Amino acid sequence: MDPTVPAEFLRQRDSIIDDWFRRVSERPVARSLPRKSILNNVPGLVDQIIEALAKTADLQGGALSIPREIAEEHGESRLDLGYGLMELGEEYNSLRDAFLSVLDSAGIALNNATASALHGAIDQAHRAGVEHYIQCREERLRERQSDFLARLVHDFRSPLSTVLTSVELIRRGDSPSEGLSRNLERIERATRRLLLLIEGQLATEAALAGNLQFQVVEVNLSEVAEDVHAIVQTRAEEKGIVLKEDVPAGIQLRTDRLLLGQVLQNLVDNAIKYTSQGAVMVQVREVGGEVFITVEDTGRGIAPELLPVIFDMYKRSEHVSPGRGVGLAVVKTIVSFLGGTIHAESEPGKGSRFIVSLPREYSARS
Repeated sequence: MDPTVPAEFLRQRDSIIDDWFRRVSERPVARSLPRKSILNNVPGLVDQIIEALAKTADLQGGALSIPREIAEEHGESRLDLGYGLMELGEEYNSLRDAFLSVLDSAGIALNNATASALHGAIDQAHRAGVEHYIQCREERLRERQSDFLARLVHDFRSPLSTVLTSVELIRRGDSPSEGLSRNLERIERATRRLLLLIEGQLATEAALAGNLQFQVVEVNLSEVAEDVHAIVQTRAEEKGIVLKEDVPAGIQLRTDRLLLGQVLQNLVDNAIKYTSQGAVMVQVREVGGEVFITVEDTGRGIAPELLPVIFDMYKRSEHVSPGRGVGLAVVKTIVSFLGGTIHAESEPGKGSRFIVSLPREYSARS
C-alpha cells in the first residue's frame, strides 16, 4: 500500500471533514440541523480510517480493521435525528467522495491495494453504523409496541370497571330512580371514553396510511377538552402531575370533532409522558378567525437540534408503528389536514410548549 496516501489524508484531515460537511448539509434531512449535530461522530470516523490506513501501510499489508464503537454511535445518532437508512448510506458515500477528492486535488493516483484498503475501511464503518442503526430501531419499535399495548390495557381498565360496577348496581334493583340515572350516566361516560380511545387509534392508523376521513360539524372546544381530560386524568394522577385547563366556554369550530380530539389527546399524552413532576396546561385563545390551542408542560424539554425535526422524525426514520412514537407525526398530519399549523417551543430542563393554530371554519383545500 502507498504510504503517501494516509500521510496526505492526515495532512488534509480538516479538508476532508469540511468537504464531507458541505456535501451532506444541503440534503433535506440535514438542512435545518446545526453544524454540531451534522458533524457528530464524523471527525472520529475520519481519524479512525486514516489511522487504520497508516497502520496497514507501516505493516506493508495485513488485515485492515476499523473499531465499531464510533460508527455505532454515529448510526444511533442518525436514528435519533430522523435519518432513514438511505440517508445514512448517502453520508458514507459522501465520506468516500471527500477522501477521493483530497487525493485528486493533490494529484495522487490510487493503486489497487490502496484503493481496496480505503474502500474497505469506509465499508466497515458503514456496515457497523447500519447494523447498529437497525438494532436500535428494532429495539425501539418493540418498546413502543409494548408501551402501546400496556397503555391500551391501562386506558380500557378504568372505564370498563365503571361499566361493570354500574351494571351490577342496576342489576340489584335496590337503587332509587336517582341512583339508576347516575349509574346510566356513568355507563354512558365510560362507553364514550372507550369509543374515543378506539376511534383515536383508528385515526392514528388512517393518518399513517394517508387515508384520513372527516366529517365537518360544529364542535364545542371545551367539550372536546373535557373528553380528553377524562381519558388522560388517571395517567396524570399516577405520575403526580396536575392537569390545568384554561379553555373558555363557548368557543366553536366547524371541523372534525374526532380528529381535533386526537390532536389534543396526543399532545397532552405526550406532555404527561415526558413530565416527571409539575403540571400540564391546556390553554385556548380565539383571535379573529383562528383558534390557538397551547399545550405546555414542565418536563425535560427538547434538545435544540431535535426541534426542527420533531414532527417528522418517525416518518423519516421509518418508525411506522401503532405505538407512541408516531404521536407528533400524526398530530402534524391531522393539523395540516384540518387547515392548521403547529410548532414547538422548548428549552431543555424547562419544559415544552406546542401551539396549534386552526381556522374556525374548515374549508376543503384544492
